[in-house]
Amino acid sequence: MKTHLTSNKQSVIAGFTLIEMTVVISVGLIIATMSLTLFNHQLGIYRIINAQNFLIHEAPQVNNTLNRVVSRANFFRLYPTLDDAERGINSTITDAQVMTLQFTGTGQIPNSFGVIAFDPSTRTLNYYRLSSLAQLRSATPEWRISGQISNATFLIQNGVLRTRLTGINGAEIIHSTTTQR
Repeated sequence: MKTHLTSNKQSVIAGFTLIEMTVVISVGLIIATMSLTLFNHQLGIYRIINAQNFLIHEAPQVNNTLNRVVSRANFFRLYPTLDDAERGINSTITDAQVMTLQFTGTGQIPNSFGVIAFDPSTRTLNYYRLSSLAQLRSATPEWRISGQISNATFLIQNGVLRTRLTGINGAEIIHSTTTQR
């Protein structure tokens, strides 16, 4: 800071020199650059953790749910779409997005049906519980199995039912199971 002396009294003029301002701006820019670098690094770590979230948290839960539901079924059939499943046409053994399950009733309990279907518009894997497949068109999902997938495909490979699930970030798991029969 500069001070000026006059002939009969001393006066102080407040202000900074060009060199002082340059130093302050340079230090501020260095701090801003370091802060931005740290923020980008933390953002990268967040993306990695978010990508692994599907494999660490969601995939085991989906695996347990599918295993529990499918293993109780007596019969299953695969269809490309919900409309095909409702009408009972175009059943397939590959590239299906809908799996219908039949649960055989005992005694007083009638047969029931379950449908596991991937909805590409909402990116969810849903479960429907029905007393007849004809109800499928107007049915709403009973519960959502997963909301963190970008694709789900059911297929039969070497006689084993496989479910290929792709997470939002591209991580993929393949679940294998069988029914009671």
